Amino acid sequence: MNEDLFTESYFAKNRERVQKHFFNKVQRRAMAINAHDEYIVAARGVGKSEGLDARFIIRNVWEMPGSTGALISPTYAKAWGNTLPAICHALKCWGYIEGVHYFVGRKAPSSMGFGTPKRTPLREAWSNCFHFWNGTVMVVLSFAQGMSANSMSLDWILGSEAKFLDYDKIKHEVNAANRGNIQYFGDCPWHHSVMYTTDMPTTGRGKWILDKQEECSPEHIDFLRNIYRQKKEMEMREPTSYTERVIRELTSDLALARKYQRPVKPKPGKTREYTVYYDEYDVFDNLEVLGKDFIWQMYRDSPPLVWQTAFLNKRIFRNPNGFYSGLNDAHFYMPADSSRLPEIGQRGSLLKLGCLADGDLDMSLPINIAFDANAAISSCVVSQVQNKTERILKSFFVKTPLKLPDLVQKVADYYHLKINHDINFYYDHTFVWKNATSSESYSDTIKKIFITNGYRVREHYIGQAPLHSWKHAEIDKALKGDPQYLLPQFNEPNNEFLRIALEQTGIKQGKNGFEKDKTPEGTPDSPDNPDEYKTHITDAFDTLWLGDNFYYRKSMDSDEVPIFLGKKG
Repeated sequence: MNEDLFTESYFAKNRERVQKHFFNKVQRRAMAINAHDEYIVAARGVGKSEGLDARFIIRNVWEMPGSTGALISPTYAKAWGNTLPAICHALKCWGYIEGVHYFVGRKAPSSMGFGTPKRTPLREAWSNCFHFWNGTVMVVLSFAQGMSANSMSLDWILGSEAKFLDYDKIKHEVNAANRGNIQYFGDCPWHHSVMYTTDMPTTGRGKWILDKQEECSPEHIDFLRNIYRQKKEMEMREPTSYTERVIRELTSDLALARKYQRPVKPKPGKTREYTVYYDEYDVFDNLEVLGKDFIWQMYRDSPPLVWQTAFLNKRIFRNPNGFYSGLNDAHFYMPADSSRLPEIGQRGSLLKLGCLADGDLDMSLPINIAFDANAAISSCVVSQVQNKTERILKSFFVKTPLKLPDLVQKVADYYHLKINHDINFYYDHTFVWKNATSSESYSDTIKKIFITNGYRVREHYIGQAPLHSWKHAEIDKALKGDPQYLLPQFNEPNNEFLRIALEQTGIKQGKNGFEKDKTPEGTPDSPDNPDEYKTHITDAFDTLWLGDNFYYRKSMDSDEVPIFLGKKG
Protein backbone atom coordinates (compact mmCIF):
# COMPACT_ATOMS: atom_id res chain seq x y z
CA MET A 1 0.00 0.00 0.00
CA ASN A 2 1.24 3.51 -0.81
CA GLU A 3 2.37 4.92 2.53
CA ASP A 4 0.81 8.36 1.99
CA LEU A 5 -2.65 6.93 1.20
CA PHE A 6 -5.45 8.58 3.20
CA THR A 7 -3.20 11.50 4.27
CA GLU A 8 -3.91 15.18 3.61
CA SER A 9 -1.26 15.25 0.89
CA TYR A 10 -2.91 12.33 -0.86
CA PHE A 11 -6.28 14.08 -0.96
CA ALA A 12 -4.68 17.40 -2.00
CA LYS A 13 -3.08 15.71 -5.01
CA ASN A 14 -6.39 14.10 -6.00
CA ARG A 15 -8.79 17.03 -5.68
CA GLU A 16 -9.65 16.83 -9.39
CA ARG A 17 -11.21 13.41 -8.73
CA VAL A 18 -13.65 14.86 -6.18
CA GLN A 19 -17.28 14.46 -7.22
CA LYS A 20 -20.01 16.90 -6.24
CA HIS A 21 -22.97 15.41 -4.40
CA PHE A 22 -26.32 16.99 -3.53
CA PHE A 23 -27.60 16.83 0.06
CA ASN A 24 -31.18 17.72 0.91
CA LYS A 25 -32.41 20.15 3.56
CA VAL A 26 -32.55 17.52 6.30
CA GLN A 27 -28.98 16.38 5.71
CA ARG A 28 -27.55 19.90 5.34
CA ARG A 29 -29.14 21.10 8.57
CA ALA A 30 -27.73 18.17 10.55
CA MET A 31 -24.29 18.71 9.01
CA ALA A 32 -24.29 22.38 10.00
CA ILE A 33 -25.40 21.75 13.59
CA ASN A 34 -23.22 18.64 14.06
CA ALA A 35 -24.14 18.40 17.74
CA HIS A 36 -22.66 16.02 20.27
CA ASP A 37 -25.93 14.07 20.66
CA GLU A 38 -28.30 13.75 17.70
CA TYR A 39 -31.80 12.23 17.56
CA ILE A 40 -33.48 12.44 14.15
CA VAL A 41 -36.99 11.17 13.31
CA ALA A 42 -37.54 11.44 9.55
CA ALA A 43 -39.86 9.96 6.95
CA ARG A 44 -38.60 7.13 4.79
CA GLY A 45 -36.79 8.26 1.67
CA VAL A 46 -35.26 11.31 3.34
CA GLY A 47 -31.76 9.78 3.20
CA LYS A 48 -30.96 8.86 6.79
CA SER A 49 -28.32 6.23 5.99
CA GLU A 50 -26.37 8.36 3.53
CA GLY A 51 -26.77 11.86 4.92
CA LEU A 52 -26.94 11.16 8.66
CA ASP A 53 -25.56 7.74 9.69
CA ALA A 54 -22.63 7.64 7.24
CA ARG A 55 -21.72 11.26 7.94
CA PHE A 56 -21.61 10.51 11.68
CA ILE A 57 -19.33 7.50 11.14
CA ILE A 58 -16.96 9.29 8.76
CA ARG A 59 -16.68 12.33 11.03
CA ASN A 60 -15.74 10.24 14.05
CA VAL A 61 -13.29 8.10 12.09
CA TRP A 62 -11.42 11.22 11.00
CA GLU A 63 -11.68 13.13 14.29
CA MET A 64 -10.77 10.20 16.56
CA PRO A 65 -8.23 7.93 14.82
CA GLY A 66 -8.01 4.58 16.56
CA SER A 67 -11.22 5.11 18.51
CA THR A 68 -13.83 2.44 19.23
CA GLY A 69 -17.40 3.15 18.20
CA ALA A 70 -20.46 0.94 18.37
CA LEU A 71 -23.34 0.34 16.01
CA ILE A 72 -26.16 -1.13 18.07
CA SER A 73 -28.93 -3.34 16.71
CA PRO A 74 -31.78 -5.41 18.18
CA THR A 75 -30.16 -8.61 16.86
CA TYR A 76 -27.10 -9.60 14.86
CA ALA A 77 -29.41 -11.05 12.21
CA LYS A 78 -31.07 -7.64 11.69
CA ALA A 79 -27.72 -5.86 11.74
CA TRP A 80 -26.02 -8.05 9.15
CA GLY A 81 -29.15 -8.60 7.10
CA ASN A 82 -30.57 -5.06 6.94
CA THR A 83 -28.65 -2.27 8.64
CA LEU A 84 -25.07 -2.94 7.59
CA PRO A 85 -25.72 -3.34 3.85
CA ALA A 86 -27.37 0.10 3.94
CA ILE A 87 -24.42 1.55 5.87
CA CYS A 88 -21.89 0.09 3.43
CA HIS A 89 -23.86 1.48 0.48
CA ALA A 90 -24.00 4.89 2.15
CA LEU A 91 -20.24 4.87 2.80
CA LYS A 92 -19.69 4.01 -0.87
CA CYS A 93 -21.71 7.08 -1.85
CA TRP A 94 -19.21 9.14 0.14
CA GLY A 95 -16.32 7.45 -1.67
CA TYR A 96 -15.31 4.97 1.02
CA ILE A 97 -14.96 1.46 -0.42
CA GLU A 98 -15.08 -1.81 1.48
CA GLY A 99 -11.78 -3.65 1.08
CA VAL A 100 -9.93 -0.39 0.42
CA HIS A 101 -10.84 2.10 3.15
CA TYR A 102 -12.30 -0.38 5.62
CA PHE A 103 -12.92 -4.09 6.20
CA VAL A 104 -16.07 -5.67 7.59
CA GLY A 105 -16.16 -8.77 9.78
CA ARG A 106 -12.38 -9.07 10.05
CA LYS A 107 -9.18 -7.21 10.77
CA ALA A 108 -7.53 -5.63 7.73
CA PRO A 109 -4.63 -7.68 6.30
CA SER A 110 -1.26 -6.50 7.55
CA SER A 111 -0.23 -5.78 3.95
CA MET A 112 -2.80 -2.94 3.84
CA GLY A 113 -0.93 -0.98 6.49
CA PHE A 114 -4.04 -0.04 8.48
CA GLY A 115 -3.64 1.72 11.82
CA THR A 116 -3.87 -0.04 15.16
CA PRO A 117 -6.86 0.67 17.45
CA LYS A 118 -6.24 2.28 20.82
CA ARG A 119 -8.14 -0.69 22.26
CA THR A 120 -7.67 -3.73 20.04
CA PRO A 121 -10.62 -6.15 19.90
CA LEU A 122 -10.01 -9.72 20.94
CA ARG A 123 -9.35 -12.14 18.11
CA GLU A 124 -12.89 -13.56 18.02
CA ALA A 125 -14.47 -10.10 18.28
CA TRP A 126 -13.18 -8.98 14.87
CA SER A 127 -16.00 -10.96 13.21
CA ASN A 128 -18.42 -8.24 14.37
CA CYS A 129 -16.26 -5.20 13.64
CA PHE A 130 -15.52 -2.60 10.98
CA HIS A 131 -11.80 -1.83 10.73
CA PHE A 132 -11.03 1.58 9.18
CA TRP A 133 -7.76 2.70 7.59
CA ASN A 134 -6.58 4.81 10.54
CA GLY A 135 -7.22 2.15 13.19
CA THR A 136 -10.75 3.20 14.13
CA VAL A 137 -13.02 0.27 14.93
CA MET A 138 -16.82 0.18 14.85
CA VAL A 139 -18.17 -2.77 16.85
CA VAL A 140 -21.58 -4.20 15.97
CA LEU A 141 -23.49 -4.91 19.20
CA SER A 142 -26.66 -6.96 19.52
CA PHE A 143 -29.23 -6.31 22.23
CA ALA A 144 -30.18 -9.97 21.99
CA GLN A 145 -26.81 -10.78 23.58
CA GLY A 146 -27.07 -9.99 27.28
CA MET A 147 -24.60 -7.32 28.42
CA SER A 148 -22.91 -7.28 24.99
CA ALA A 149 -21.41 -3.86 25.79
CA ASN A 150 -20.24 -4.88 29.25
CA SER A 151 -16.57 -4.16 30.02
CA MET A 152 -16.20 -2.14 26.82
CA SER A 153 -14.90 1.42 26.68
CA LEU A 154 -16.58 3.14 23.75
CA ASP A 155 -15.88 6.53 22.20
CA TRP A 156 -19.09 6.99 20.16
CA ILE A 157 -22.39 5.23 19.48
CA LEU A 158 -24.66 4.93 16.44
CA GLY A 159 -28.17 3.50 16.63
CA SER A 160 -29.94 3.41 13.28
CA GLU A 161 -33.51 2.06 13.17
CA ALA A 162 -33.80 3.34 16.73
CA LYS A 163 -37.50 2.50 16.98
CA PHE A 164 -36.55 -1.16 17.44
CA LEU A 165 -34.08 -0.52 20.28
CA ASP A 166 -34.86 -1.16 23.93
CA TYR A 167 -34.24 2.10 25.78
CA ASP A 168 -33.64 0.38 29.12
CA LYS A 169 -30.69 -1.45 27.54
CA ILE A 170 -29.43 1.79 26.03
CA LYS A 171 -29.44 3.44 29.45
CA HIS A 172 -28.07 0.57 31.51
CA GLU A 173 -25.68 -1.16 29.11
CA VAL A 174 -24.68 1.04 26.18
CA ASN A 175 -24.49 4.44 27.88
CA ALA A 176 -22.50 2.92 30.72
CA ALA A 177 -19.93 1.67 28.19
CA ASN A 178 -19.61 5.07 26.48
CA ARG A 179 -16.86 6.15 28.81
CA GLY A 180 -13.13 6.56 29.28
CA ASN A 181 -10.30 7.19 26.79
CA ILE A 182 -10.18 10.87 27.78
CA GLN A 183 -6.39 10.75 27.45
CA TYR A 184 -6.74 10.07 23.72
CA PHE A 185 -9.76 12.10 22.61
CA GLY A 186 -10.66 14.44 25.46
CA ASP A 187 -10.19 17.53 23.27
CA CYS A 188 -12.51 16.28 20.53
CA PRO A 189 -15.98 17.90 20.67
CA TRP A 190 -17.57 14.62 19.54
CA HIS A 191 -15.91 12.27 22.00
CA HIS A 192 -18.64 10.06 23.50
CA SER A 193 -21.11 11.41 20.94
CA VAL A 194 -24.28 9.50 20.01
CA MET A 195 -26.61 9.47 17.03
CA TYR A 196 -29.99 7.74 16.82
CA THR A 197 -32.03 7.86 13.62
CA THR A 198 -35.37 6.32 12.69
CA ASP A 199 -38.59 6.88 10.84
CA MET A 200 -41.64 7.71 12.94
CA PRO A 201 -42.23 4.98 15.55
CA THR A 202 -45.58 3.28 15.21
CA THR A 203 -45.35 1.29 18.46
CA GLY A 204 -44.77 2.00 22.12
CA ARG A 205 -41.28 0.47 22.02
CA GLY A 206 -39.95 3.37 19.96
CA LYS A 207 -41.60 6.24 21.82
CA TRP A 208 -38.48 6.87 23.89
CA ILE A 209 -36.77 8.73 21.07
CA LEU A 210 -39.67 11.20 20.85
CA ASP A 211 -39.08 12.12 24.49
CA LYS A 212 -35.58 13.34 23.56
CA GLN A 213 -37.21 16.52 22.28
CA GLU A 214 -37.47 17.63 25.90
CA GLU A 215 -33.66 17.46 26.24
CA CYS A 216 -33.04 19.70 23.23
CA SER A 217 -32.66 23.45 23.71
CA PRO A 218 -34.01 25.26 20.60
CA GLU A 219 -32.33 28.47 21.74
CA HIS A 220 -28.93 26.76 21.89
CA ILE A 221 -29.42 25.14 18.47
CA ASP A 222 -30.23 28.57 17.00
CA PHE A 223 -27.15 30.01 18.73
CA LEU A 224 -25.03 27.21 17.27
CA ARG A 225 -26.41 27.79 13.77
CA ASN A 226 -25.65 31.52 14.00
CA ILE A 227 -22.03 30.83 14.88
CA TYR A 228 -21.83 28.43 11.93
CA ARG A 229 -23.33 31.07 9.61
CA GLN A 230 -20.89 33.74 10.81
CA LYS A 231 -17.95 31.40 10.28
CA LYS A 232 -19.04 30.57 6.73
CA GLU A 233 -19.56 34.25 5.92
CA MET A 234 -16.10 35.08 7.21
CA GLU A 235 -14.55 32.24 5.17
CA MET A 236 -16.03 33.79 2.02
CA ARG A 237 -14.19 37.09 2.59
CA GLU A 238 -10.77 37.99 1.25
CA PRO A 239 -8.22 36.30 3.56
CA THR A 240 -6.54 38.73 5.95
CA SER A 241 -4.95 38.43 9.36
CA TYR A 242 -8.22 39.72 10.81
CA THR A 243 -10.48 37.20 9.02
CA GLU A 244 -8.12 34.35 9.89
CA ARG A 245 -8.19 35.34 13.57
CA VAL A 246 -12.00 35.60 13.60
CA ILE A 247 -12.34 32.25 11.84
CA ARG A 248 -10.11 30.63 14.49
CA GLU A 249 -12.20 32.17 17.28
CA LEU A 250 -15.50 31.14 15.69
CA THR A 251 -14.17 27.63 15.08
CA SER A 252 -13.31 27.33 18.75
CA ASP A 253 -16.72 28.72 19.78
CA LEU A 254 -18.47 26.37 17.39
CA ALA A 255 -16.69 23.32 18.78
CA LEU A 256 -17.64 24.31 22.32
CA ALA A 257 -21.28 24.98 21.38
CA ARG A 258 -21.53 21.66 19.57
CA LYS A 259 -20.32 19.81 22.65
CA TYR A 260 -22.06 21.63 25.52
CA GLN A 261 -25.30 23.47 26.19
CA ARG A 262 -26.79 25.03 29.30
CA PRO A 263 -28.83 22.50 31.30
CA VAL A 264 -32.40 22.26 30.03
CA LYS A 265 -33.45 21.31 33.57
CA PRO A 266 -31.03 23.17 35.86
CA LYS A 267 -29.90 21.56 39.11
CA PRO A 268 -27.59 22.84 41.83
CA GLY A 269 -23.96 22.37 40.78
CA LYS A 270 -24.86 21.47 37.19
CA THR A 271 -23.53 24.13 34.82
CA ARG A 272 -23.56 22.33 31.47
CA GLU A 273 -24.59 19.15 29.66
CA TYR A 274 -23.95 17.61 26.27
CA THR A 275 -25.65 19.45 23.42
CA VAL A 276 -28.73 17.60 22.16
CA TYR A 277 -30.11 18.12 18.68
CA TYR A 278 -33.57 16.65 18.13
CA ASP A 279 -35.65 17.15 15.02
CA GLU A 280 -38.46 15.61 12.99
CA TYR A 281 -38.85 15.84 9.24
CA ASP A 282 -41.86 15.21 7.02
CA VAL A 283 -42.30 14.89 3.27
CA PHE A 284 -42.25 18.65 2.71
CA ASP A 285 -38.72 18.85 4.09
CA ASN A 286 -37.66 16.83 1.05
CA LEU A 287 -39.70 18.89 -1.41
CA GLU A 288 -36.68 19.89 -3.50
CA VAL A 289 -36.03 16.21 -4.30
CA LEU A 290 -39.52 14.74 -4.48
CA GLY A 291 -41.30 17.64 -6.18
CA LYS A 292 -44.74 19.01 -5.44
CA ASP A 293 -46.48 16.94 -8.13
CA PHE A 294 -45.42 13.72 -6.42
CA ILE A 295 -46.60 15.01 -3.03
CA TRP A 296 -50.01 16.01 -4.41
CA GLN A 297 -50.36 12.57 -5.98
CA MET A 298 -49.57 10.85 -2.66
CA TYR A 299 -52.06 13.07 -0.86
CA ARG A 300 -54.76 12.17 -3.40
CA ASP A 301 -54.06 8.42 -3.45
CA SER A 302 -53.22 7.69 0.19
CA PRO A 303 -55.67 6.75 2.95
CA PRO A 304 -55.83 9.44 5.68
CA LEU A 305 -53.89 7.38 8.22
CA VAL A 306 -51.04 6.58 5.81
CA TRP A 307 -50.86 10.23 4.74
CA GLN A 308 -50.59 11.40 8.34
CA THR A 309 -47.92 8.90 9.42
CA ALA A 310 -45.79 8.18 6.35
CA PHE A 311 -45.87 11.69 4.89
CA LEU A 312 -46.73 14.19 7.62
CA ASN A 313 -44.69 12.26 10.24
CA LYS A 314 -47.46 12.59 12.81
CA ARG A 315 -47.33 10.62 16.03
CA ILE A 316 -50.13 8.17 15.39
CA PHE A 317 -49.20 4.72 16.65
CA ARG A 318 -52.23 2.66 15.72
CA ASN A 319 -55.72 2.88 14.32
CA PRO A 320 -57.84 3.77 17.38
CA ASN A 321 -60.79 1.82 15.96
CA GLY A 322 -58.81 -1.11 14.63
CA PHE A 323 -59.94 -4.59 13.66
CA TYR A 324 -57.22 -6.06 15.93
CA SER A 325 -57.90 -3.72 18.84
CA GLY A 326 -56.45 -6.10 21.44
CA LEU A 327 -52.99 -6.03 19.85
CA ASN A 328 -50.34 -4.20 21.88
CA ASP A 329 -46.61 -4.15 22.65
CA ALA A 330 -46.92 -7.20 24.91
CA HIS A 331 -47.59 -9.38 21.87
CA PHE A 332 -44.19 -8.61 20.31
CA TYR A 333 -40.83 -9.98 21.36
CA MET A 334 -37.22 -9.47 20.39
CA PRO A 335 -35.77 -12.95 19.72
CA ALA A 336 -32.47 -14.09 21.11
CA ASP A 337 -29.61 -14.39 18.64
CA SER A 338 -29.29 -17.86 17.23
CA SER A 339 -26.71 -20.08 18.91
CA ARG A 340 -25.66 -20.98 15.38
CA LEU A 341 -24.41 -17.45 14.60
CA PRO A 342 -20.79 -18.04 15.72
CA GLU A 343 -20.62 -20.97 13.31
CA ILE A 344 -22.15 -18.94 10.46
CA GLY A 345 -19.40 -16.32 10.56
CA GLN A 346 -19.21 -13.85 7.71
CA ARG A 347 -22.03 -11.56 6.68
CA GLY A 348 -22.38 -13.11 3.20
CA SER A 349 -22.91 -16.55 4.70
CA LEU A 350 -25.54 -15.23 7.09
CA LEU A 351 -27.58 -13.77 4.27
CA LYS A 352 -27.51 -17.12 2.43
CA LEU A 353 -28.35 -19.37 5.38
CA GLY A 354 -31.83 -17.97 6.03
CA CYS A 355 -33.54 -19.57 8.99
CA LEU A 356 -30.29 -20.56 10.75
CA ALA A 357 -30.06 -16.98 11.99
CA ASP A 358 -33.48 -17.18 13.70
CA GLY A 359 -32.95 -17.80 17.39
CA ASP A 360 -36.65 -18.49 18.07
CA LEU A 361 -37.05 -21.24 15.46
CA ASP A 362 -37.47 -24.73 16.96
CA MET A 363 -35.70 -27.00 14.48
CA SER A 364 -37.55 -30.08 15.73
CA LEU A 365 -41.09 -28.76 15.20
CA PRO A 366 -42.97 -28.36 11.92
CA ILE A 367 -43.63 -24.87 10.59
CA ASN A 368 -47.22 -23.77 10.03
CA ILE A 369 -48.02 -21.62 7.05
CA ALA A 370 -50.81 -19.65 5.37
CA PHE A 371 -50.98 -17.42 2.29
CA ASP A 372 -52.88 -14.57 0.69
CA ALA A 373 -52.65 -14.03 -3.06
CA ASN A 374 -53.85 -11.46 -5.56
CA ALA A 375 -52.58 -9.74 -8.70
CA ALA A 376 -50.56 -7.00 -6.97
CA ILE A 377 -49.02 -8.77 -3.96
CA SER A 378 -48.80 -12.27 -2.52
CA SER A 379 -47.98 -12.73 1.15
CA CYS A 380 -47.27 -15.48 3.64
CA VAL A 381 -47.11 -15.81 7.43
CA VAL A 382 -45.21 -18.58 9.24
CA SER A 383 -45.68 -19.83 12.80
CA GLN A 384 -44.86 -22.60 15.25
CA VAL A 385 -47.01 -23.78 18.15
CA GLN A 386 -44.80 -23.87 21.25
CA ASN A 387 -46.68 -24.91 24.40
CA LYS A 388 -49.77 -22.68 24.57
CA THR A 389 -48.21 -19.99 22.43
CA GLU A 390 -48.61 -19.29 18.73
CA ARG A 391 -45.25 -17.85 17.73
CA ILE A 392 -45.46 -15.84 14.52
CA LEU A 393 -41.90 -16.39 13.35
CA LYS A 394 -41.75 -14.52 10.07
CA SER A 395 -43.78 -13.01 7.24
CA PHE A 396 -42.94 -12.82 3.54
CA PHE A 397 -44.28 -11.08 0.43
CA VAL A 398 -43.57 -10.63 -3.27
CA LYS A 399 -45.01 -8.00 -5.60
CA THR A 400 -45.81 -8.10 -9.28
CA PRO A 401 -44.18 -9.13 -11.60
CA LEU A 402 -43.36 -11.87 -9.06
CA LYS A 403 -46.30 -14.10 -8.27
CA LEU A 404 -47.41 -16.80 -5.81
CA PRO A 405 -45.00 -19.52 -7.10
CA ASP A 406 -42.09 -17.11 -6.56
CA LEU A 407 -43.24 -16.49 -2.99
CA VAL A 408 -43.55 -20.20 -2.22
CA GLN A 409 -40.04 -20.80 -3.57
CA LYS A 410 -38.75 -17.92 -1.46
CA VAL A 411 -40.18 -19.51 1.69
CA ALA A 412 -38.91 -22.97 0.70
CA ASP A 413 -35.40 -21.58 0.18
CA TYR A 414 -35.46 -19.72 3.50
CA TYR A 415 -36.26 -22.85 5.54
CA HIS A 416 -34.24 -25.25 3.38
CA LEU A 417 -31.59 -25.87 6.06
CA LYS A 418 -34.14 -26.59 8.78
CA ILE A 419 -33.75 -30.23 9.86
CA ASN A 420 -37.48 -30.96 10.15
CA HIS A 421 -39.06 -30.40 6.74
CA ASP A 422 -42.65 -30.90 7.91
CA ILE A 423 -45.21 -28.22 7.06
CA ASN A 424 -48.78 -27.64 8.18
CA PHE A 425 -50.42 -25.80 5.29
CA TYR A 426 -53.72 -24.02 6.03
CA TYR A 427 -55.95 -22.63 3.29
CA ASP A 428 -59.57 -21.58 2.76
CA HIS A 429 -62.03 -21.77 -0.13
CA THR A 430 -60.29 -19.01 -2.11
CA PHE A 431 -57.30 -21.32 -2.68
CA VAL A 432 -59.21 -24.19 -4.29
CA TRP A 433 -60.63 -22.23 -7.22
CA LYS A 434 -59.57 -23.17 -10.75
CA ASN A 435 -60.12 -21.28 -13.98
CA ALA A 436 -60.35 -22.07 -17.69
CA THR A 437 -56.64 -21.40 -18.27
CA SER A 438 -55.33 -23.71 -15.54
CA SER A 439 -56.34 -26.99 -13.97
CA GLU A 440 -54.18 -26.21 -10.94
CA SER A 441 -55.51 -24.32 -7.92
CA TYR A 442 -53.44 -22.07 -5.66
CA SER A 443 -53.27 -24.85 -3.05
CA ASP A 444 -52.08 -27.32 -5.70
CA THR A 445 -49.32 -24.92 -6.75
CA ILE A 446 -48.15 -24.38 -3.18
CA LYS A 447 -48.08 -28.12 -2.38
CA LYS A 448 -46.25 -28.95 -5.60
CA ILE A 449 -43.45 -26.45 -5.02
CA PHE A 450 -42.90 -27.45 -1.40
CA ILE A 451 -42.90 -31.14 -2.28
CA THR A 452 -40.44 -30.55 -5.11
CA ASN A 453 -38.14 -28.88 -2.57
CA GLY A 454 -38.22 -31.90 -0.27
CA TYR A 455 -40.89 -30.89 2.27
CA ARG A 456 -43.60 -33.08 3.81
CA VAL A 457 -46.81 -31.12 3.40
CA ARG A 458 -49.79 -31.77 5.59
CA GLU A 459 -52.74 -29.83 4.28
CA HIS A 460 -55.60 -28.44 6.35
CA TYR A 461 -58.57 -27.14 4.38
CA ILE A 462 -60.54 -24.81 6.65
CA GLY A 463 -63.41 -24.34 4.21
CA GLN A 464 -65.36 -21.12 3.84
CA ALA A 465 -63.60 -18.29 5.69
CA PRO A 466 -65.59 -17.23 8.80
CA LEU A 467 -67.41 -13.91 8.89
CA HIS A 468 -65.29 -10.88 9.72
CA SER A 469 -67.46 -10.19 12.75
CA TRP A 470 -66.65 -13.64 14.19
CA LYS A 471 -62.90 -13.29 13.54
CA HIS A 472 -62.91 -9.81 15.04
CA ALA A 473 -64.44 -11.09 18.28
CA GLU A 474 -62.51 -14.36 18.62
CA ILE A 475 -59.06 -13.09 17.64
CA ASP A 476 -59.60 -10.29 20.14
CA LYS A 477 -60.20 -12.91 22.84
CA ALA A 478 -56.94 -14.66 21.91
CA LEU A 479 -54.99 -11.39 22.03
CA LYS A 480 -56.43 -10.73 25.49
CA GLY A 481 -55.23 -14.11 26.78
CA ASP A 482 -58.42 -16.21 26.66
CA PRO A 483 -57.19 -19.71 27.70
CA GLN A 484 -59.30 -21.45 25.06
CA TYR A 485 -56.95 -20.04 22.41
CA LEU A 486 -53.21 -19.94 21.80
CA LEU A 487 -51.60 -16.66 22.83
CA PRO A 488 -50.24 -14.91 19.68
CA GLN A 489 -46.64 -13.73 20.03
CA PHE A 490 -44.86 -11.98 17.13
CA ASN A 491 -41.14 -11.87 16.33
CA GLU A 492 -40.89 -8.08 15.99
CA PRO A 493 -37.96 -7.63 13.54
CA ASN A 494 -39.20 -10.48 11.28
CA ASN A 495 -42.75 -9.09 11.11
CA GLU A 496 -42.32 -5.33 10.75
CA PHE A 497 -44.72 -4.91 7.85
CA LEU A 498 -47.20 -7.42 9.30
CA ARG A 499 -47.32 -5.43 12.53
CA ILE A 500 -48.00 -2.18 10.72
CA ALA A 501 -50.71 -3.83 8.63
CA LEU A 502 -52.41 -5.31 11.71
CA GLU A 503 -52.26 -2.07 13.68
CA GLN A 504 -53.56 0.04 10.82
CA THR A 505 -56.37 -2.28 9.75
CA GLY A 506 -59.58 -0.37 10.31
CA ILE A 507 -63.11 -1.58 10.93
CA LYS A 508 -66.44 -0.65 9.39
CA GLN A 509 -70.06 -1.64 9.73
CA GLY A 510 -71.16 -4.16 7.09
CA LYS A 511 -74.33 -6.09 6.36
CA ASN A 512 -73.15 -8.92 8.64
CA GLY A 513 -71.77 -6.77 11.43
CA PHE A 514 -68.23 -5.49 11.83
CA GLU A 515 -65.95 -5.95 8.81
CA LYS A 516 -62.36 -5.17 7.96
CA ASP A 517 -61.99 -1.87 6.18
CA LYS A 518 -60.17 -2.93 3.02
CA THR A 519 -60.33 0.48 1.37
CA PRO A 520 -56.48 0.82 1.36
CA GLU A 521 -56.22 -2.20 -0.96
CA GLY A 522 -57.72 -0.05 -3.71
CA THR A 523 -54.93 2.53 -3.54
CA PRO A 524 -51.79 2.28 -5.73
CA ASP A 525 -48.62 0.69 -4.42
CA SER A 526 -45.93 3.31 -3.74
CA PRO A 527 -42.78 3.66 -1.60
CA ASP A 528 -44.71 5.55 1.08
CA ASN A 529 -47.97 3.64 0.74
CA PRO A 530 -46.73 0.09 0.07
CA ASP A 531 -49.03 -2.86 -0.43
CA GLU A 532 -47.26 -4.80 2.34
CA TYR A 533 -48.64 -2.29 4.87
CA LYS A 534 -52.23 -2.80 3.75
CA THR A 535 -54.78 -5.44 4.72
CA HIS A 536 -53.63 -8.11 2.23
CA ILE A 537 -51.28 -9.87 4.63
CA THR A 538 -53.74 -9.68 7.53
CA ASP A 539 -55.90 -12.22 5.68
CA ALA A 540 -52.96 -14.64 5.67
CA PHE A 541 -52.59 -14.09 9.41
CA ASP A 542 -56.31 -14.78 9.95
CA THR A 543 -56.03 -18.11 8.13
CA LEU A 544 -52.92 -19.03 10.09
CA TRP A 545 -54.62 -18.17 13.39
CA LEU A 546 -57.62 -20.35 12.48
CA GLY A 547 -55.37 -23.22 11.49
CA ASP A 548 -53.18 -23.09 14.58
CA ASN A 549 -56.15 -22.94 16.92
CA PHE A 550 -58.57 -25.38 15.26
CA TYR A 551 -56.60 -27.66 12.89
CA TYR A 552 -53.06 -27.99 14.25
CA ARG A 553 -51.77 -31.47 15.19
CA LYS A 554 -48.37 -32.01 16.83
CA SER A 555 -48.00 -35.51 15.37
CA MET A 556 -47.23 -35.66 11.66
CA ASP A 557 -48.12 -39.33 11.56
CA SER A 558 -51.85 -38.93 12.12
CA ASP A 559 -54.19 -40.20 9.43
CA GLU A 560 -56.72 -37.45 10.09
CA VAL A 561 -55.44 -35.29 7.25
CA PRO A 562 -53.47 -36.17 4.10
CA ILE A 563 -49.70 -35.89 4.07
CA PHE A 564 -47.84 -35.25 0.81
CA LEU A 565 -44.21 -36.37 0.73
CA GLY A 566 -41.43 -34.61 -1.08
CA LYS A 567 -38.05 -35.92 -2.08
CA LYS A 568 -35.41 -36.13 0.62
CA GLY A 569 -33.16 -33.11 0.58
